[in-house]
Amino acid sequence: MQISESEMTKKTLIDKKAKDLPILTRTSSGNARYCDRCRCIKPDRAHHCSICETCVLKMDHHCPWVNNCVGFSNYKFFILFLFYAVLYSTYICATSLEYFIKFWDQIQTFQAGKFHLLLLFFVSIMFGISVSTLLAYHIYLSSKNCTTLESFRAPIFISTGLEDKDGFNLSACENLKQIFGTNWRKALIPIFTSMTDGVTYPISVKQSLATSNQNYNTTNMLLLNERQALNSRNRSFEEIRITME
Repeated sequence: MQISESEMTKKTLIDKKAKDLPILTRTSSGNARYCDRCRCIKPDRAHHCSICETCVLKMDHHCPWVNNCVGFSNYKFFILFLFYAVLYSTYICATSLEYFIKFWDQIQTFQAGKFHLLLLFFVSIMFGISVSTLLAYHIYLSSKNCTTLESFRAPIFISTGLEDKDGFNLSACENLKQIFGTNWRKALIPIFTSMTDGVTYPISVKQSLATSNQNYNTTNMLLLNERQALNSRNRSFEEIRITME
């Protein structure tokens, strides 16, 4: 598929502009991550949601149960929602366990009007298992500082040009602080305590070293180009001096 000259010019301008922005990731082709629908350069870890029709910072997934995207601004609330749901399911299961035992001990005399309690017991177990599984998965992702989208398709960093699922992985404790904040007394309270601004994120030691090496090589290249230009200028002056003599 051929790319028109206007599209090439557009990509060149976008890449040039992206160099002035705090962006560490690129597309698989090496270009800046640009959203044609929102007409903006995507920050790191941001993705466009076709359902919400907007780009979402640190997008994890679109949740149909809450009818909203789960991302930077509400990821903590989503995890707390799952945690509260597991607690509620456990409470219902524990309080209806008595009637479940009575049903099997007194199955002949058990009142038909209390069969809904048995149904409630089974529903709470099934709901609790499914939600606790989802909660465990997101706690695992949080400990790795990885989103659901990044777990399926790792971001590509400029410094290495390779995919790296652990590019934003600091440590389990530091990763959880990115979501729940530094004050653990507020961790289970539904208030926004997440760190960073949603646009820039700290990166792993591996990526930090790669970025430093890239900056070092870029600086050396600039110094080499300046030295070559200076030598060329000196040779020109020398030729002019010889000609005048």
